[in-house]
Amino acid sequence: MAMTEMNPDALVTIVGGGVHGVHLAVRLLQADLIAPSELRIVDPSGLLKSFRQKCRQCGMVEFRSPFVHHVATDPFSLRDFARARGREDELRSTTVGAERPTASLFFDHAEWVCDRHNLESIHIDARATAIRDNRGAVEIETTQGRISTRWCLLAIGHGRSFTDPEWATELVSTQPVTHVWDPTFDPDSIGETSSVGIVGGGITATQLATTLAQMPGRDVVLFARSPFRVETLEASTDWMHFSGVTEKLHAHPPASRAREELVAEARNDGAMPPYVFRRLRRSLEQGQIKLERSEIAVATEAGGTVVITCRDGSAYCLDKLVCATGFGSPYDGELFRHLRRDSGLQTGYHGAPVLDDDTLRWMRQDGTPSQIVVSGVAAQQVLGPFARNVIGARRAGELVVGFLESEFDVEKRGARL
Repeated sequence: MAMTEMNPDALVTIVGGGVHGVHLAVRLLQADLIAPSELRIVDPSGLLKSFRQKCRQCGMVEFRSPFVHHVATDPFSLRDFARARGREDELRSTTVGAERPTASLFFDHAEWVCDRHNLESIHIDARATAIRDNRGAVEIETTQGRISTRWCLLAIGHGRSFTDPEWATELVSTQPVTHVWDPTFDPDSIGETSSVGIVGGGITATQLATTLAQMPGRDVVLFARSPFRVETLEASTDWMHFSGVTEKLHAHPPASRAREELVAEARNDGAMPPYVFRRLRRSLEQGQIKLERSEIAVATEAGGTVVITCRDGSAYCLDKLVCATGFGSPYDGELFRHLRRDSGLQTGYHGAPVLDDDTLRWMRQDGTPSQIVVSGVAAQQVLGPFARNVIGARRAGELVVGFLESEFDVEKRGARL
């Protein structure tokens, strides 16, 4: 959609076209809160394309979460979609909870949901570069111009905030070294007979290693210095219910260190589910992957390859080294840095946004709620350790629809007076 064709005074603009952004749009439209002409989704990659790319980059072929976690509102929509198309075999069994969908099934269903609601017609192919809270409206600067909107729903992930080991940041040339979440990383570009190193011991590193090792001519080395952790889900299922344990989270001050530490403690970061661990163990037993437990001390680029020296003295010459060492701070993306610098919005520990626990609205310095709403990983101090996941998007959707219904009812009553 060209900027000249759209209403500059949209009622709701969603920044981010991933799982959270798409689900929020579906929620708003299905609740008949707004007309499609009043809604915008701003994303430079297209709807769900960035998430799809990340799944491909790390070799994820099936989801960790059950089939009830998807972008539609009906919990059983994905299961019914699979049954209607004879794709029940793409619902994988699990020892805990419902079956899990393959990535292919998840994205085909998501595309079907987007088509049903014609979300492409409200998508703006642009990147948001700045957001300003102007009390009565929110101004969003994008690479295609400015959008004025009554409500801004900020539904972005970590962006390009990911963690690199110290030795990787010291490299003069990073040609043979990359991060799995770097937008330019393409696993299909790795040669069939290449020697590849993968740094990390969690689900992402393991999925990538087992995927790349399927090519018989490749030498794959997994650099995992810590013992493997196996956990079925990212956190305890208690956090999925958004009550009880979440109330303990809310007992601490908003955007506080106590909340951040509670969420970090609750997440099983660096762990992998049993089915991924079984694949890794099988690949190790068959000699498809070599496991290196020593920590990398030095990496040196040498003529298009990288020479690795570990602390135990072992050394490797690799054609490609991929860091699967996790994300950085969820509050350190470009938009969040801008909002901290140039607005009157409150922030707390490590730059976390101060959000209202009932509405996810970002609070202003004067204590009033702004018309900027935060979903996704940056809302983890309200929603808990599943904030970044699909279930976090579903909970955010419930809260957003709930408070916007009240806001719009008040406005309608005021218009009649």
